Amino acid sequence: MIEKRSTFARFRADRRGAAVLLFAAVLLPLALLIGAGVNLASAFAIRSRLQNAVDQAALAGATAYVSSSTSAAAVTAAKAYMAGAVALLPSASASISYSATTSTASSSSSTTAYIVTVTASATAKSQMLAAIMANAPISVTATAKNFVYTASIALSQFNSSALDANTLYYYIVPSDGSTPSTSSLTKLFSNSGGSTSGTIKVTLTAGQKLGLALYNVTGGRGGYGSNGYGGAQGSSHYFYSHLSPPSKTAYSSVTKNCSLQVVTSLSSLVSGSCLSSLPTYAALNCASAAGKTLYYAWNDMGGNTDDYDYNDAVMSVTCAANDSTAKATGVVLTN
Repeated sequence: MIEKRSTFARFRADRRGAAVLLFAAVLLPLALLIGAGVNLASAFAIRSRLQNAVDQAALAGATAYVSSSTSAAAVTAAKAYMAGAVALLPSASASISYSATTSTASSSSSTTAYIVTVTASATAKSQMLAAIMANAPISVTATAKNFVYTASIALSQFNSSALDANTLYYYIVPSDGSTPSTSSLTKLFSNSGGSTSGTIKVTLTAGQKLGLALYNVTGGRGGYGSNGYGGAQGSSHYFYSHLSPPSKTAYSSVTKNCSLQVVTSLSSLVSGSCLSSLPTYAALNCASAAGKTLYYAWNDMGGNTDDYDYNDAVMSVTCAANDSTAKATGVVLTN
């Protein structure tokens, strides 16, 4: 009987030892599995944030890439965004490097798009069991295109009876919406000497807006004294299409738009009064107006009494994309 109990006791002890061994055998793979899961989740999180960063950096760079001379500025803009995004990542989670490059697309010798590509590489550091688990390599890339458009500007008419001298210009609307410098204006047409015919082509990108300006000289073609807004004989005034109202710098007391209408047909012009707001395409973004022909009809606000006729200077602008696949949304990610 004593012998049987001894055998039974040994059996029980052996079972407990086996359980410990079994638990130990299961624990290591389980720990590895949990560690791998944590590391994988961390790597996915880093990759997601890094992909979003290169996407936005590529868009920032492409937005700044508006001509062949702005390639360096585009790279700087993309890298600046990446620097800010990387700074927000925990420094202990990954080792990150990035680069930005520019290129262009063309067709029939015309540039169709300015392109920025941003690439980032990272090594996601093991968060658990670092001694036995390798770090995870991560690589992401993004490419953004700033499509190119051509605006064709043609003079429709100058009012031959206008006594004011009027000259038309175009400009790229400043990104902050401010008044452009006179040195940034490019002359188009004038009723007091200079070209009054032909078509002028302007190249701009999806992120840019085209502004049109009227330079008016009171009585520049025939004296009549001061105009109805107090402008003296020979005084000069600039009107800018993107300002509200366009006469903001010319006559600061005028709060309504008394100088510009933008229409798709000259038959829809309304004369005899001021407008309460700017026309839709006062600052023209060709990405949203591709294929359209718009007429810009100016009232120079001249004469002893303003007649609000909107025919003192009229020109047409037609926008066309240089690439038929250009998107109306402007700067876009392509991958």
